[in-house]
Amino acid sequence: MANPRRTLRTSPGLQQASVRQTGRARRWVLAGLLVAAALALAWFDGGEKPLRPIAEPVALPEQAQ
Repeated sequence: MANPRRTLRTSPGLQQASVRQTGRARRWVLAGLLVAAALALAWFDGGEKPLRPIAEPVALPEQAQ
């Protein structure tokens, strides 16, 4: 029975790589790049805003003596 997969020829002297394996490798590389981009964005943004001091006058009840 013949092999139903198509093969791509690589540089002379190297083994042939199947189309399916090349597609899988591209998907893993793309997934890795997307994860790296998401982590870089999260690191850059930080997810937090700097704290600012709250300075307002507060009315306190008078103390009884």
